[in-house]
Amino acid sequence: MNRNKICPDCEVEYLPHIGKCADCGAVLLLHEEHRQAQEEKKRLMAKAVENSVVVREGDLKWLGELYKVLINAGIPCTVTSDAGCNKGCRPKCMLIVSKEDFERAQERIAEYYMEIHPELRASNELISQGRCPACGSPVGTGENECSDCGLMLVVIEEEEEGG
Repeated sequence: MNRNKICPDCEVEYLPHIGKCADCGAVLLLHEEHRQAQEEKKRLMAKAVENSVVVREGDLKWLGELYKVLINAGIPCTVTSDAGCNKGCRPKCMLIVSKEDFERAQERIAEYYMEIHPELRASNELISQGRCPACGSPVGTGENECSDCGLMLVVIEEEEEGG
């Protein structure tokens, strides 16, 4: 019986004593566990996303990464793109989930952002304490800019002309 392990993400095979993938850090699985995980992923991928909503739009590589995050969390999703135009425009890519899974998907994506950008968690904590995330100075609730360091605390979007 083959006791070697397989990375569920990279599909690379490792010797039995190794626990994590050297490339991506994923926990390695025995062959039977890997087969079961692949079947579960296929089931989630094949599940029709009815009453679908767009949870994110963007570049295909980034949406592919978020797709894996959602599938690994057991949230059925798919990535689609429009055809673009005939003038060389890039197609618009969208990560789609069902309406029922929308909030759960949003929460998992937010958690993933915090995992890959831990500095966001610290910034959010300082902001919730009424302090500037850059310098730590006290900041009033309605202030748009830190009076100490000048950091813009709120993104102010200008209205498009003619719209």
